[in-house]
Amino acid sequence: MQAQSPWLGWGMVALAVVAISLAHYGTPHHLVWLHQILRRSYYLPIGYAAVRFGLRGGMATALLVTFFYVPHAFLLKNSVDPSLPAEKAGEVILFFLFGALVGVMADRLKKRAAELAVLLEQRRALERDLVRAGRLASLGEVVAGMAHEIKNPLHVLSGTAEIVDSVVPEQAEERRMWEIHRGELSRLAEIVDRFLSFARPGKGSMTRLDIREVADRLMDLAGAEARQRNLEVSWDRPDEPFWVRGDRDLLVQLGLNVVLNAFQALAREGSRLELRLDRLARAGRSWVRLSFLNDGPPIADAELDRIFDPFHTSRSEGTGLGLAISARIADEHGGLIDVTSGPQGVRFDLLLPALIEDAE
Repeated sequence: MQAQSPWLGWGMVALAVVAISLAHYGTPHHLVWLHQILRRSYYLPIGYAAVRFGLRGGMATALLVTFFYVPHAFLLKNSVDPSLPAEKAGEVILFFLFGALVGVMADRLKKRAAELAVLLEQRRALERDLVRAGRLASLGEVVAGMAHEIKNPLHVLSGTAEIVDSVVPEQAEERRMWEIHRGELSRLAEIVDRFLSFARPGKGSMTRLDIREVADRLMDLAGAEARQRNLEVSWDRPDEPFWVRGDRDLLVQLGLNVVLNAFQALAREGSRLELRLDRLARAGRSWVRLSFLNDGPPIADAELDRIFDPFHTSRSEGTGLGLAISARIADEHGGLIDVTSGPQGVRFDLLLPALIEDAE
């Protein structure tokens, strides 16, 4: 529903004040009861303006009412409000008191409503994160069991392949098929290892860590790939440290998954990937935020909801575990990873609980 224009609101207030004033001025002198009703009708536009525009609206409308009411009450001889002067003066004072009181209350309610809206959005985000973490944890247990069951016979097959390898001559016709067989065993072993990495990423060695070191390492690892793809990668390194508690290697793995995922999306040459680092407050806590911004094509809303789900991928050759593993690592660090998309590109944000900067 489209919000009402403030100019329309002010126009309604002014029209109401003018209409009441015209009725008041046109009321015969002897109809005291009608003068009293009309005088008190001014509270309606004052109250509406105070509720709609706050203290500013209430006081401005009280001033407008006074401008129209005072000549009728005290100055014009032929259409003077028949009430007592003290009563009319008190009414003018009440106009301003009423506008101020309702305006202050409205401002407080609006401020509280805005705070509640922020808290509600934070709660919804936390609920989404908890649901995703629970789903990933449950699925991780299933994947770990399956990967373990596959890994045992895979070790046997790999060991057998090492023995058979020396039996098949290099010049034999079967050698090519045998090389394919060994290659597929190796690929299957890598897939199982990735499944296990998703299922149990581990807490690693949690130490006090300057997150800039993670970003520096990512720039080193991503630089060669970016040059090969003719992509631009930038990192505006802050001068001061950003302390968190975490495992450097795991966080580098998390960031590398995000970076490589971005490289897959940046099809055109000259595209940009930028790393940023800052702090923010969220849900009553202080966080360090490492952001990955690229100018690639936006992600569809349906994809955004599932982008961290295991085995979800838009690429035929992908396993759909890279970003899922990143989400698990962020969760193990007490943080979270989120994504936003728009016409200007895609942004991944890694949030980690901040440590006190001057801690030893």
